[in-house]
Amino acid sequence: MAVVLSTALVASVPSVAYAQSNDLSSESSSDFFYELGAEALSQWSHIPTVSSDLNELFKTFHAHTHWQGFPIWNLYGNPTPYPTSQAQSFDRPELLRREPDERFPVERLFISSPAMGRVVQVQVRYPQDRSKPAPMLTILDGVTAPRQSGWLREGNILGAMANEHVTVVMPTEATGSNYTDWSADDPFLGRMKWETFLIHELPQVLEDPATGMNFDGTRFIGGLSMGGSAAVRLANLYPDRFAGVFSVSGCYSSVNTSGREFFNFITRSVGGSPDLTWGRGVTEQRRRNDTVANPSGLKDMRVYLFTSDGAVTAQDREFYRQYGVSELFGGIVLEKMVNRCTRELDDSMRAHGMTHQRVDYQIGGIHDWPYYKAQLPVAWAHVAQGKYTYS
Repeated sequence: MAVVLSTALVASVPSVAYAQSNDLSSESSSDFFYELGAEALSQWSHIPTVSSDLNELFKTFHAHTHWQGFPIWNLYGNPTPYPTSQAQSFDRPELLRREPDERFPVERLFISSPAMGRVVQVQVRYPQDRSKPAPMLTILDGVTAPRQSGWLREGNILGAMANEHVTVVMPTEATGSNYTDWSADDPFLGRMKWETFLIHELPQVLEDPATGMNFDGTRFIGGLSMGGSAAVRLANLYPDRFAGVFSVSGCYSSVNTSGREFFNFITRSVGGSPDLTWGRGVTEQRRRNDTVANPSGLKDMRVYLFTSDGAVTAQDREFYRQYGVSELFGGIVLEKMVNRCTRELDDSMRAHGMTHQRVDYQIGGIHDWPYYKAQLPVAWAHVAQGKYTYS
């Protein structure tokens, strides 16, 4: 989607511009065309109707195509290293081993998951003083959710949480999963039972005194994009489990048009089938996971949401020079979608009598790590209320 549409925008630049670039070096020519495309995309991103136009486009595809969604190809995914044909049988979730991470100053835990039939790797950052009981923050990654958490690679979580007395838990290898229990196994992505793992299996292991976490009984959950969407959904479904939740640039309705397409995009973009997630069309399972329809589980916990408006800034244009106009286009579209999604949830919470949530609507900015990174300390400070900061 990003390549086709952004290429069309670049192609709309008058051909005379190409003629004028013939004498440029290859490097300067590439930069020249990036500037042309970035300028066209920037102007488009500032049109007030873009979000509603995209929503109508997605609605058309949902209603009138056999795949019931926008046709996204595999942009980021690889076949699962855990095919269902090699699924293992475990009697219970168990800590099988632990070792220092090879790249970051965190520990890597290997935990058996009976639900997924495999060993799940979890990265853990411990507080400075492990002798004192600490709360636990489970923080979820975006679409690729690789073996090294994006929060460590690009989110500066070690710096942001350096003076926070909290155990930070980062599940890995959840590519395209939406951190939910899928209705069926995916032949490309494998078996996805992340709700079961995060809510039932993982706590059995981490909160067992024998694991040595020194847990104080207070749980928080948060994330970005795919992970932020899931954090809010899980907090809403299991309100007795969490004291606070935050999400940066997420979607919260699995039924409403932009939210539904957002979740479809996540799965398709890594080679999976959205029909295997919550079923084809608007199913009961999909309705169960629609936080916007019923956000009542969020009423007694601290809630922080963030979105920008998807309008390109000068900083965005410079940042995306290294990636190109296709990625810039994708960042615009995704943030336009999550901006709409965030407003839907905020409006629904208010309609249900909730005004305790903090929702930051940033003017300018698209869907990428510079914003997630900046929001992490803000989000944590809000949900934690400063209770766990070292003096």
